[in-house]
Amino acid sequence: MNFLRFLFLSFVVLLVGCRESVEKNILEAEEVAASEVVSSEVDALTQIDNASEEIELLDWCYENEVYIEEEEICALIINCIDYDSCVAWGNAVIAELEETFGSLVLEESVATGDEGITVLTTYDVDNKDEAIYTNANISKEEMDYHANLWFSFSWLIPEKYRDDINRFEVFESGDTLAYVSLHDKYGKYWTLGMNNKNIELASETLVTYLHEYAHFLSLNQIQIDYWEDEKGCKSLYLQDSGCFYKDAYLNDFYKRFWESGGNGELEDFYVSKYAMTSPEEDFAESFAHFVLTQTPTGDTVREQKLLFFYQFEDLVELRTEILSRASTWVVRSVVENE
Repeated sequence: MNFLRFLFLSFVVLLVGCRESVEKNILEAEEVAASEVVSSEVDALTQIDNASEEIELLDWCYENEVYIEEEEICALIINCIDYDSCVAWGNAVIAELEETFGSLVLEESVATGDEGITVLTTYDVDNKDEAIYTNANISKEEMDYHANLWFSFSWLIPEKYRDDINRFEVFESGDTLAYVSLHDKYGKYWTLGMNNKNIELASETLVTYLHEYAHFLSLNQIQIDYWEDEKGCKSLYLQDSGCFYKDAYLNDFYKRFWESGGNGELEDFYVSKYAMTSPEEDFAESFAHFVLTQTPTGDTVREQKLLFFYQFEDLVELRTEILSRASTWVVRSVVENE
């Protein structure tokens, strides 16, 4: 059986990237003088350092980062202590990244016309050891490349939020960048699939990873009763997904944005053309933009969809943790590809 531990030093020319826990960072922040607490977006901007020549690289991480040993990654130190300060901190991180690297949600991929998916290699994932395994007879070069594909995703998503994604597939396709799917009969464990061809834009990779994670977040067994048919469903039933529980994210999202139509330009309703496809895709695209763009201040339906996620404190916490990782991921991704 082939086995590979992920090492930071194994990066190839590939896109690679906090809660060691938010609680830990909150404790660290509370030990700092009260004057250092982020209380507004303007103050938060002063807390962020660019990953540039001015930042000293300390072995694994820059001096404004923390090394998460269990996951073997570096994450930006989270400098917020409550809901409001974490929203402001996240917006400040995004503003800094946008100033340096441009939009974090820019996408340019086009389909090649080679439709369909051909799975090349399937791996079991050990999230605790940050390792992938396969019985397939593949070269070390291929496995290293596939390991970095997985690691570029796992860098962004904290381990505790992806425990049930325990299978990884690498595939060829001309019109699909990635996918997630259930792979066990009890409805618990998921597969993440990634296109073998590297996505050129770091921003598009970020959107793709968060889009697929949003599907897992909104379509897992906590959100859907897989065993209830349409006739017996007392809540939202979507043909491609199943019967959603009453407190499911997508149940609320659907009622607010899909149950009745509206008037206006399409760009006022959706963050992307792909979001128009279905409620599930709209949710996934909107979630990615919720994480990677600053809090909207307008009142279009598109902006209301992003503001939808802010009503959930757990999702704001998740946004904060992902941004602490996305910041270090983008810096290394761009440096590796220059």
